[in-house]
Amino acid sequence: MSDSDSDDSSERTVLHVKRQSEPPVSLQTRTIDPAPIEPEGDISGVIAEMRRPSSERLEEHGLVASGGMGAVHLVVDRAIGRKMAMKTMHAMLREDDRMLRLFLREARTTGLLDHPNIVPVYDVGEREGALYFTMKLVSGRTLREVIRGYPNGVDEPNMLFNLLDVIVKMCDALAFAHSRGVIHCDIKPSNVMLGDFGEVYLMDWGIARVRGTQPDRASFIPPPTDDAPSSNKTGDAVLGTASYMSPEQAEGNRVLLDARSDVFAVGAVLYDILCGRPPYRGDSFDETLLMARACSFVPPSELVADGRIAPELERIVLKALSRHRSERYSDTDSLKVDLLRYMRGGAEFPQTSFTKGTVIMREGDAGNSAYIIVSGQCEVRKTINGVDSILKTLGPGECFGEMAVLTESARTATVVATHDTTALVITRSGMQQELDLMKPWMARLLHAIAERFRDLYTTKRVTLSGGPTAPRLANQLLMHLTTWGPKLPWSRVAREIEAQMGAAPFTVHMVVAMYPGIVLDLESDVIELTDAKAFRERIERELTKSP
Repeated sequence: MSDSDSDDSSERTVLHVKRQSEPPVSLQTRTIDPAPIEPEGDISGVIAEMRRPSSERLEEHGLVASGGMGAVHLVVDRAIGRKMAMKTMHAMLREDDRMLRLFLREARTTGLLDHPNIVPVYDVGEREGALYFTMKLVSGRTLREVIRGYPNGVDEPNMLFNLLDVIVKMCDALAFAHSRGVIHCDIKPSNVMLGDFGEVYLMDWGIARVRGTQPDRASFIPPPTDDAPSSNKTGDAVLGTASYMSPEQAEGNRVLLDARSDVFAVGAVLYDILCGRPPYRGDSFDETLLMARACSFVPPSELVADGRIAPELERIVLKALSRHRSERYSDTDSLKVDLLRYMRGGAEFPQTSFTKGTVIMREGDAGNSAYIIVSGQCEVRKTINGVDSILKTLGPGECFGEMAVLTESARTATVVATHDTTALVITRSGMQQELDLMKPWMARLLHAIAERFRDLYTTKRVTLSGGPTAPRLANQLLMHLTTWGPKLPWSRVAREIEAQMGAAPFTVHMVVAMYPGIVLDLESDVIELTDAKAFRERIERELTKSP
């Protein structure tokens, strides 16, 4: 129990083999264990070791960690040569029935949870008058050590996604535990071990609640420590780490703890990754506990400046950290699904709705959002030489406004909802975060392409300013297609119109997009008049309006 995720050894109640020369940004450091596979010495000696009780085969190789209840030693099973972690109780606690019960509960609870992301227990026994249990030796470091290398929160994209993958594996371990009726109750970065080869282990199940097997109120009163919590008014002990615990856990009534309490703690760990600190951080344990009871914390986006936290990721965190259990994810699987959707680029963007006739964006205005139509229909309109022309009709799945998002330029056209329309909103910051996840050369290429198109849109050749009007160019196209055939090579027609009217092929291309009844296939180098009547009527109508 601690009021903060401190770095002292008393909080490390699980195995941690610490390395002094770990690189600061890598999740794993790989080492080679030179232990021999073949038995050394007389084979009969090995067989003799195998015949001995398991407690007598263990050879100690030093202390690994020490906590409030016991110590962890590195041991080797001489019969099979396996290195293991052996946890024992402190001598002064061995006669305390409550401590013995808690120690055995930890061994039996962990033994019940046979999952790849939970450290397996190998054996329990008594050795030299002390109870012990052995478990897998994990060589690596804690999640806490990794994220403390980023005091302002993890913002490097690759590292962030590596740590989100760690959270996903934690969710897997918890989902399995919850299916067995076990609630962890002490999830925090120092209880997550990252192995040298990508392993992720959720450790320290010592205060886990096993639903249906425990009294309604907390029965274990921990030994006094410098940061021991004061009892609440119900007289219950508060078990866990206040900086990460849910409000119901901070109240001390363990009967209220369920999967959603662990969901809260996972959200608190994710908060720590993003912000470089846990949700609650008071000057004392009591102050931190009061903050936890009130669910009083600063939202990540207010703590971390410059919009470095993706809105969708913050939404996930805030949902997990909801004050009321009914507003959180119902289980860790649901939390995992949202995280994976975000990591795979399928997270839901904010949606907005527009009634029919709404001008969603206006040509020349500043803007920093793009839109993807979910339902409805819009028209893209542009004023060319005083004529309001419809460039394109957009439907579900199509987007608009992307130029301003990429280049911070003014809107190049007006978009009007012609039906009631719903669209996803993509902000410049969201777009930039997605670009940051790309390979650098690809992001730079997209920016360069966007800048090039912006420059083209601002030239006279694209806007047709100072050149032939759109209706005149369309009329010239009509003359070519009715004279030489309704289907002609595009490259030939473009060259002839450029020579006759001084209009660049790209300008003619834009004109084609503005009018019905004509199709341009650049890949096949074909321009085709598909509806001469509709094309002619539109031209005549616009020529009549032109001065």
